[in-house]
Amino acid sequence: MRATLTADDDAAMSRSVRLRPIAIMALGTIVLPLAIVAMFNSYGPLTEEGAIRMAFASVAGQVMAILSGIVAVGIAVQRRYSIPRIAILGTLTLVIVAVAVGVCTSAGDLLLSRLDLIAETDLLNQ
Repeated sequence: MRATLTADDDAAMSRSVRLRPIAIMALGTIVLPLAIVAMFNSYGPLTEEGAIRMAFASVAGQVMAILSGIVAVGIAVQRRYSIPRIAILGTLTLVIVAVAVGVCTSAGDLLLSRLDLIAETDLLNQ
């Protein structure tokens, strides 16, 4: 048995969700990293596992931010946006990459300081 498509079905199929590249960048650089960090935050006492989990969540959020910038530029190129718009999105992506690398570096430093704090606390408790 074969189903036939009507004009209404064809119109419904062509109406897909199309996000603008700037919306993809905003969601991927602000909302998604904050959600990941909030999900994996250590809300209890600071432990080694919690510190490592928070550091990895921070890095994962920044990787998602970088990927969202690259995807936004790719979508702009695929949809044949004008060259100035693509250049602006590319510049924003480079800024996102630079900030994300800085956040990843500070996440590593913060992890080391948290692990030192945990070790000092353990020494004082003995």
